Amino acid sequence: MTFRPANSPLSPDQSRQLDWFLASSGMGCNLAAGRSAAEAEFARLDALPDGALRAMGLSRGGLPAHVYRKLFSRGAI
Repeated sequence: MTFRPANSPLSPDQSRQLDWFLASSGMGCNLAAGRSAAEAEFARLDALPDGALRAMGLSRGGLPAHVYRKLFSRGAI
């Protein structure tokens, strides 16, 4: 059974996407301090149509990396 906070804007699948990104890119860390802000941004972006994401230079699969871009730059990992 998967649990998530009642105040999370994410579906269980969206939450797994962020968790997987952090586990694979953040050396196994799960940053609770910034999680609610990241969830809010992820939910907002994930609600946009694919065309709007493309116009922003984003892809749906790249949203976790975009949400945590300030913490994990490509050169640092």
